[in-house]
Amino acid sequence: MFKPIKVIDLELSQPIQDQMELTPYRALKILVRLHGATLGYIQLPVQGGRCPAKAIGEAVLDQFGWAIMRHLVEDGLAVSAGNALQLDELVGLAHPVYAGPFPKVTVAVCTRNRAADLALCLESLLQIDYPNLEILVVDNAPSDSATSDLLRQTYAQHTQVRYVCEPRPGLDWARNRAILEASGEIIAYTDDDVIVDRHWVSALVQVFTQSPEVMAVTGLVVPYELETPTQILFELYGGFGRGFKRQWFTASQNQRSTVASEYAWSGRFGTGANMAYRRSLFSQIGMFDPALDVGTPSNGGGDIEMFFRVLCEGFTLVYEPNAIVRHRHRRDYGALSTQIANNGVGFSAYLVRTALNYPRERWAILRFWIWWLRYWHVARLVNALRGHEQFPRALIVAEFWGYIVGLARYFAAQQKAAQVTKRFGKQLAGT
Repeated sequence: MFKPIKVIDLELSQPIQDQMELTPYRALKILVRLHGATLGYIQLPVQGGRCPAKAIGEAVLDQFGWAIMRHLVEDGLAVSAGNALQLDELVGLAHPVYAGPFPKVTVAVCTRNRAADLALCLESLLQIDYPNLEILVVDNAPSDSATSDLLRQTYAQHTQVRYVCEPRPGLDWARNRAILEASGEIIAYTDDDVIVDRHWVSALVQVFTQSPEVMAVTGLVVPYELETPTQILFELYGGFGRGFKRQWFTASQNQRSTVASEYAWSGRFGTGANMAYRRSLFSQIGMFDPALDVGTPSNGGGDIEMFFRVLCEGFTLVYEPNAIVRHRHRRDYGALSTQIANNGVGFSAYLVRTALNYPRERWAILRFWIWWLRYWHVARLVNALRGHEQFPRALIVAEFWGYIVGLARYFAAQQKAAQVTKRFGKQLAGT
C-alpha cells in the first residue's frame, strides 16, 4: 500500500525536535540547513508514527559533519578537527549577517487562471525578508477576472504588490511584460505554483552584489510535498533540483570551441520557477523569445534558452542553492505525463531556436541533439523494454515523442508569435 513521504526543513541553529504524528508516512525527507545555508537532504524511516531527534541528529552528523565544519570555518571560526564534534556547540556560534547593499528587486509572478495557486504563492512572497522589494503579478491572457479580483480584494493594501495584465498569450510574453514594467534593477522570476523561502531574494541578491560580472542567478527548487505517487515519481525522474553546491558558468574564451559543445544541456542551470537577472542584461541580449514556452506550440524552453543565451553572449551565470523555492509538483499522473511530453517538445524547440540564431553553434547543436536522442531517450527506452528502468515506459515514450515533434514546433510557434504581434501590436510598456 502506498504511503507518502513527509517533507520538512531542519535549521541546525535551532534545537532538533522529535518528529511526531507521522503515522500516515513511510519516511521523513529532511532538507538540512545551517544559518540558512543548504547542506542537503537526509531521509529517515518513520517507525511507530515518529522519528526521534536523536536519530535525526546522528544522521545529520554522519552525513554533514565535515560540511558543518567547513561552514563554520568560512564564517571565520576556528574549529579543531581533533575535538569531538558536538552539534549543539557548533551551531550555537555566531554567524555573520549580510548588511547590504540592498538593490531594488522586482519579483515577477507570471500566472494564468490559477488564482487559488497564486494566493498561496503571494502569501509566501509577503513573508520575504528583504527591505527593497516589488512584487509584480503578470496576468497572462486571462479568461476570467479571478486573478484581478484576488489582487483587488485581498492585496490592495499591500503597496509593494502590483498587478498588470498581458493580453498576448504565452509565458514569454508575460516574462517580457515584467521586464517592461519592473522598477527593480534585479528581476527575480518565479511561478504561481511555488512557495518561496523567506530568504530567497536575499540569497539571490548577495551573488549579484558580491560579483558584478554575474548577470543571471538560478536557485534550488525542492518539492513542497511528496503526498502522491505521481509527486514521488517526478522526483525519481529528476525533479527540479540541481544540487547543493554553488556553481559558476562562463563560456570558454577559446575561439575554436563552441558554447553548445559544453552547455547545450542548459537545463543543468536550473528552471524558470527560480531565476533572476540584472534588468540591464535584456537591453544587451534581447528579451525572452515569445515563440517559446507555455502557451505556444513549443510548450517550453523559454527559460533554458535564456540561460544558454546569457553564456553565448559572454556573460556569467551562477547557480545558488541557498536561494530556495518549494514547488508543488503535479499530483495526478495525467498532468505529469503532459508535463514530461512538453519537456521533450520544449527542449527540441530551444535547440532549433539556438541553431537558427547562432550559426556558429549549429554543428555542435546537431551533434548534441543526436547524442541526447541516443543516450537519454533511446537508451532509457531500451532499458524500459528490458525491465531495467524504474521510470514508467509510457512517460519515457511521451518525452521521446515530444523530443521528435519538437523539431517542427518552433517554426509553428514563430508563426503564432507573428500572428499575436499583428493582432496586439508591438509589446511596449503600458500596452
